[in-house]
Amino acid sequence: MLSDGRGLPSYWRHSAARRQAMNCVLTRHAYGPHRRQYLLLLEPPGTQPGEALPWAFYFHGGGWAFGTPEAFSVAGRPWLAAGFRVVLPSFRRPPVYGLPDIVHDCRNALAATARLARATGRPLSRPHIGGISSGGHLAALLALHPDWWAQAGWPGPPDHALLCAAPSDLRLLSPSWLFGRYAAQCPARCFDVADHCRWLLLHGTRDGLVDYAHAEQFLQRLRDSGADARLLTIPGGGHLDAGRWTYNDADPYAKAIADFVRSAGPGLPAAG
Repeated sequence: MLSDGRGLPSYWRHSAARRQAMNCVLTRHAYGPHRRQYLLLLEPPGTQPGEALPWAFYFHGGGWAFGTPEAFSVAGRPWLAAGFRVVLPSFRRPPVYGLPDIVHDCRNALAATARLARATGRPLSRPHIGGISSGGHLAALLALHPDWWAQAGWPGPPDHALLCAAPSDLRLLSPSWLFGRYAAQCPARCFDVADHCRWLLLHGTRDGLVDYAHAEQFLQRLRDSGADARLLTIPGGGHLDAGRWTYNDADPYAKAIADFVRSAGPGLPAAG
């Protein structure tokens, strides 16, 4: 939908203003030699390195080719408010690097975070994971591979996953000849069970970039596998509407997301 793009200037303006007001400790860590191979670590103010806090990963949107962790760091607010450490990975981009390379980078970011945690005395735990748009795709794919987390040194796979306007079935994207060939990177095609994780999906019915059918079909797939999964539908909502909760506490879906996050967090004072 054209309206999805028309709202971008306002979306970024509000997001940037809220980001500047965030109260957290932010550090940047490289996990590879490429300039895009880095991650941001956000921690609640006053956190000590050895403090046992839960972890969360959030993957930014931008069609796998745009966006940065910095621009999307405002999405970490619900986790910071609940006392989580939040990791936002960056990754190499098309056209030089393809989807398998991006997934490879994300897995390396998981391993690098585990090494950083152990080296600095930050206890590990089963994390949350989330993402919006293409970042939601990456979050879904990673959440569905417990073996990847074990190989990266984590005590277990994510136990909560938040997917916002996520392209969960690449076969539904256009052009189909391009996206349909990525079977190994397609969340809807790569799992039998997903009951190790609670799932929350957020999607607008008039999303012109990632059709609402992605959420409907993936929800059914998750439930058929025995997973605890719920879909928050935004009636008449476009693509950007699935991300307004990141900066707007009055957004109709902000509380549901905060409650979903807090269901496993220690409930520290708000951090932004």
